Amino acid sequence: MKSLLVGVGCASALLLQHALAFAPASYTHLTSSHFSIWSKRDNNSSTSGSLHARPQTRFREVQGNILTRRTINDFEPNLPSHWERALERAIEAAIYAPNHKRTEPWRFYLLGRQSIERVCRHNSETVTAKKGEAAGAKKFDRWMAMPGWLVVTCVKTDDGDEDKSSMEDPAGVGREDYAAVCCAVQNLCLSLQSQGLGTKWTTGPVNFSEGFADAVGFDYEEEYTVGTIWFGTPADRPNPPKKKMGLDEVLVKTD
Repeated sequence: MKSLLVGVGCASALLLQHALAFAPASYTHLTSSHFSIWSKRDNNSSTSGSLHARPQTRFREVQGNILTRRTINDFEPNLPSHWERALERAIEAAIYAPNHKRTEPWRFYLLGRQSIERVCRHNSETVTAKKGEAAGAKKFDRWMAMPGWLVVTCVKTDDGDEDKSSMEDPAGVGREDYAAVCCAVQNLCLSLQSQGLGTKWTTGPVNFSEGFADAVGFDYEEEYTVGTIWFGTPADRPNPPKKKMGLDEVLVKTD
């Protein structure tokens, strides 16, 4: 049975500290279904001192988490005992992604075994039609071995202006929403990484078919897939890919 998770769970203490420490306002109000915290940020606040302490430590934690994230291709067969809580925390981090138009276009579908099998069969049939039964069977077994499945979609814009809804308009809400959901996926993957879970963000052609939407359980006319996230305990940690360009080649300093 599918489960739709949208902004659920409670942020970890570390995520709370980061959110409060970098908030621009004098007061920060963080809420969820489980907590409501007010924190005054001034020189007289005892909370302020603890949140602003050790900036280099915070930097190393955040930077290290980003630089060590990897696309995981092989997972342990079973999810760890804490996976649901970890996923809820990760989705809460995801929905704090930048969202210029404040549309909150992200949706998250946690797939149960029946939904997973429907998706795998749909993909296997597609592969079989192109490459034969052996290839289709191999793909089915490979996908069924993935322990955790989260499909991330973006709600299609319907503001009455087809041009603004199109990805072709660089300032339109359609492109802004897609960018926001991509940022949300990165937040999610980094949060899971910090909790010991690896991820693979997949965007194969099957993700964008109407049959895939039917198998997952969302309306193809109302939403589109941004990616399927496989998650679980990494069976191995791949080496970082060699970057083709360094900092000096991608950073342009202008007058």
